[in-house]
Amino acid sequence: MEKETKVIKEKGNTESSTAKIERVAAAKVHEEIADELAPLRNQLQSIQHSLGQLDSSRQNVGSSSNVQDQQQSNDLLKQMQQFSSQAQQQQQKTFQQLQQSIHQATQTLASVEQSLQSINMLNQISQQIDQSQKQLQQQYQQQSSGQNINNQSYQQ
Repeated sequence: MEKETKVIKEKGNTESSTAKIERVAAAKVHEEIADELAPLRNQLQSIQHSLGQLDSSRQNVGSSSNVQDQQQSNDLLKQMQQFSSQAQQQQQKTFQQLQQSIHQATQTLASVEQSLQSINMLNQISQQIDQSQKQLQQQYQQQSSGQNINNQSYQQ
C-alpha cells in the first residue's frame, strides 16, 4: 500500500504533466501543418516559374500576334488556374486536418484531466486509509496497554 501511495504521489505533479502534453500536442500540430504546406510551397514555386515564362513570352511577342505564342500564353494561364484550384483544395484539406488535430489534442487533454482527477482522488483515499490505519494502531496499542495494566494488577 505504501508503494502505491509513493507512486501516486510521484505522479501527482499535475501541472508539469499537463504542460508537457500541451507542448507535445502543439508540436504535433505544427509538424502536421508543415507537412501539409510543403506541397503548397512547391505549387507556388511552379506558379512563379509559369509567371516568369508568361512574362518572357509576352516580352517576346511584343506587338505582333503570333499564334504559337498566344497558345503558350493560354496554356500557361490554364496551368495557373489549375494550380490555384489545387492550392485551394490543399488549403481546405489542411484546414480540416488542423481541425481534427485540435479536436484530438482537446480530447487528449480532457483524458489527461480525468486521469489527474482520478490520481488526486486516489491520493485522498490513500491518505484516508493511512489515517485509519494509524488510528487503528493507536486504539490497538491503547487496548494492549490497558490489558497489560489489568493483567499486572490481577497478578498482584
